[in-house]
Amino acid sequence: MSDHGKPVTETPGAGSPPAGVTAVVLTHMRPRMAGDVTRSLLDREGLAGDQVVVVVNGPGGLDDPELEASVRMVRLPRNTGPAGGFRAGMEEAFSDPGTRWVYLCEDDIGLFTLPTPRIAAVLDRLTGLDSARPVGAAVAYGRTFVGRGAHTVNIVPQAGPDGGFTPVDVACWGATLVSRQVFEAGVLPDPDWFFGLEDFDFFCRVREAGFDVVVDDDAARSVATQQTSVGRDDAIRAARPNDSDEVWRAYYHARNSVELARRHGDPTWYAWHVAYSARHLQQARTPAAWSAILHGLWDGARGRMGENPRYVRRVGEFGSSAEGVPTPAN
Repeated sequence: MSDHGKPVTETPGAGSPPAGVTAVVLTHMRPRMAGDVTRSLLDREGLAGDQVVVVVNGPGGLDDPELEASVRMVRLPRNTGPAGGFRAGMEEAFSDPGTRWVYLCEDDIGLFTLPTPRIAAVLDRLTGLDSARPVGAAVAYGRTFVGRGAHTVNIVPQAGPDGGFTPVDVACWGATLVSRQVFEAGVLPDPDWFFGLEDFDFFCRVREAGFDVVVDDDAARSVATQQTSVGRDDAIRAARPNDSDEVWRAYYHARNSVELARRHGDPTWYAWHVAYSARHLQQARTPAAWSAILHGLWDGARGRMGENPRYVRRVGEFGSSAEGVPTPAN
């Protein structure tokens, strides 16, 4: 069991990560969850403190000052969203010429039952992978476009020999290894996206630059049930608000889906997005949700990007204040 009672899938036989790996933990208003992820990187993955970069997007940090002192902290003056935060983290990590791979970690990735430790094992398997193109990124769970605009389906590789990889189109950030070759090719998260499908845009550009994006079959199978809507809600509801309860997300999804079609799709993607948006409006439960979707569509059509101050996170995790600092126990 983990320190907080969450089951952890142990991977037997995985040794300490090789040199040349730097992990990046991105956090915004989630000090406890980010602290858990950072501790796992140090204690379970065996990384040294100088191999862990924690990027704090605006307010907050980690839940332990001593933990902060043991790793490399990058504090951004304001919230730049996952796009800007991971970009800053990659730039910091790859500033060390010895870093060959960066392990990007969202601050809530510890809520999902990924195998651990896994970094060394995944990199070892990537070394022996026979691929026509260089692997630019290895994701923990991935998705593939299915010919209905930006709509994707989760890929769960069939049971087979351990240690395989499956090509995918895009993924959420989750826990992703990114090669230095991608960085040197100039492919970085685009801060104009701020939040919402900024990860899809990044992985599309990785593939367009001539690299493969693959999913770690073992990891994908281990979290398959948590990648459904119900499974994801079950995994996170005790620690942070469910995605459906954060109305502000609907704005960025509606807006950035238009930009995804503009940059990576074709004219049919717009029609599909209108159809899906109509369905989302029917399913919306509150006037605030309707407004967020319609506002997102309007701003998407106008090409407005970046942060919209009307649509930002208010609660990062339960038991923490709005500033992302844990509240005292009663």
